[in-house]
Amino acid sequence: MRRYASECRLNWKNQLVCDPCFEPRHPQDFVKAIPEDQSVPIARPDVPQTMGETTVAMVASRGATSIVLTSVSGIADKDSIGIVLDDGTVHWTYSDGSPVGTTVFLGSYLPAAAGVGNIVYLPSINKETWITATELRGADL
Repeated sequence: MRRYASECRLNWKNQLVCDPCFEPRHPQDFVKAIPEDQSVPIARPDVPQTMGETTVAMVASRGATSIVLTSVSGIADKDSIGIVLDDGTVHWTYSDGSPVGTTVFLGSYLPAAAGVGNIVYLPSINKETWITATELRGADL
């Protein structure tokens, strides 16, 4: 059928249609979803964790498999050691054997140098206050 433009109107798709063919846009097209907050209220409990610390006594170069510390008291074979490197990262490894004097042999080589005075973390020193995720109980929360 032919229609005059004055008998037609534009629909929401910008099409020129006659009155009987005109449909308004569906109201569901204007619905906006409410954003859902899916974050966990408490991701991890705030458990105080303390560990022993000592410092590097002599510069350890990149690739070193041993390190000289200011104190080795409490360090035993297979104890975890976290060495703060000069680039600011902490390299976690373990002691490979008992310390000889103040030298600790590492289970892996150092990926970067560790300068004198850098902190060395020793989690096994205060094991009674150090809690791992597998040891966490509901009573600890």
